[in-house]
Amino acid sequence: MTALTKESRARLLEDLLERGVVDAAAVSRAELVAVRTRQPVEQVLSQLGALSDEDLVGAYAAAARCEIWSPERQPATLELSAVGVGADFLRRARLLPLAVEGDVLLCAACDPLDDEAVAGLVFGARRPVRVLAARAADWRKAFDDWAGGEAAAPEALDERRLEREIDQVSDHVAESGGARLVAEVFEEAVAMGASDIHFEPRRHDLRIRLRVDGRMIDHRVAAADLAAPAVSRIKVVANLNLGERRLPQDGRTSFVIGGKGIDVRVATAPTVFGEAAVLRILDRTAVPLDLEGLGLGGAVTDVLRRASRSPHGIFLVTGPTGSGKTTTLYALLETFVGSPKKVLSVEDPVEYHFDHVSQTQVAPHLGLTFATALRSFLRQDPDVILVGEIRDPETAAVAIQAAMTGHLVLASVHANDALSVAPRLLDMGVEPYQLAAAFRGAVAQRLVRRLCPRCRREDAPTEAEIVFARSAVGRAPVRVFRPEGCPACKGVGFRGRSPIAEAFLADEPILRGMADRAPMPELARLARDAGLASMAVDGVAQAEAGITTLEEVMGAVDG
Repeated sequence: MTALTKESRARLLEDLLERGVVDAAAVSRAELVAVRTRQPVEQVLSQLGALSDEDLVGAYAAAARCEIWSPERQPATLELSAVGVGADFLRRARLLPLAVEGDVLLCAACDPLDDEAVAGLVFGARRPVRVLAARAADWRKAFDDWAGGEAAAPEALDERRLEREIDQVSDHVAESGGARLVAEVFEEAVAMGASDIHFEPRRHDLRIRLRVDGRMIDHRVAAADLAAPAVSRIKVVANLNLGERRLPQDGRTSFVIGGKGIDVRVATAPTVFGEAAVLRILDRTAVPLDLEGLGLGGAVTDVLRRASRSPHGIFLVTGPTGSGKTTTLYALLETFVGSPKKVLSVEDPVEYHFDHVSQTQVAPHLGLTFATALRSFLRQDPDVILVGEIRDPETAAVAIQAAMTGHLVLASVHANDALSVAPRLLDMGVEPYQLAAAFRGAVAQRLVRRLCPRCRREDAPTEAEIVFARSAVGRAPVRVFRPEGCPACKGVGFRGRSPIAEAFLADEPILRGMADRAPMPELARLARDAGLASMAVDGVAQAEAGITTLEEVMGAVDG
């Protein structure tokens, strides 16, 4: 079929819909059958009874800009031997040669838009052809009288066969549509720098959202009938149980974008409108897994580097969910590349793989928890142990034990700031003397959106920003910047995220204060004496440098 023919058929359907001759639902059903039967949609509509012969021939005549054939006025008088093609070809093409007028062959055609059939007749007859639009019933009777034998009629589509065709084609189209949708959305998400893709089925549609720079944004709305095929596609590539739709499932997979493999963590969950799926994009090339690439200030980076050189003890990374704790821990692991030290990790889940680290994934349903993995690690002669998260007293006790027996332990814990990790561990049952003996320091961090360098603009600080800066650094901000929006940042004004952080290494006064359960104000004074600069101070410095906005810093520190 030529592009011109496709365009003509599309215009034909549009005309039928605009005039109300057929409805959209009938066209949709016919399109499904047409995929399988390889017939034009308008002919399937006719066979299904949704389009009369009279309406079809009129539509053909308008689309092909030809007359409608009348058997009475224009009978077939030409002998078959004078046509130049066989009766079988004419029967299959549903053409009926009528007469030669001048040097032009006049021909009745059930489908005057079938340019391939007409071209075959032109080639055989060796003369130009002018077609007339024929009603199917008129053509069958006239062809039978002219050529002898029964003219082939299109195969009838009974209701049962129709339903089978629609079901089969619907499944095929939906499955391929679901796979195509997942591939397209994933490619778009990677291009936009998204960290997560959310497929959320709703009553009447499938909502697809992305988390970009920590913010959820609406990305697409797809048809509801693509929800199940899309999630099924995700489950297949993630090696999940396709038949289990009642329980949540977790898995991993990878996609190739631009010749680059990107790991993906998959989580599905049942909802009242079908299964939802979340894809966490683990693009190692997009994440700086070295200390210098984290974007932390020089003082914080120096604390992390000195902590990684400690022969033993525990160093903690803290912050809320999504603050980059895992990335910082992985950057610490990178400092041991090429080192003879034996490095073990226990994580939930393992997000990035390291050749120089023996990594363990927790499996609570099998009894493999952080604590049980840590106990086994102590029998494997490690030098460095990474603990994905200390979240219970048992894990805290084993981690402190490891730190006190000649191992360097790097771990994350949930706390509000760097100093709060000490009372957090004490609340989990760690004894003050143990903490004082094992604790080496901590870093706390948040992520703020990074201003687009192409469109940021300098502005005067607001009253709230002046108050915040004075409380943090004792003065009003020197300057602040605002997002503007440009093509480079897709009109958002921000591109990527940057950490703001505070970090310290524990000295003797701090350790004595922890052992004596000193109140937080006293620990804060001791930490400041040891060189701790708060996250607010770091945030103000980044805002004045145009890296982020004070509004972002205030939301991260106070939120």
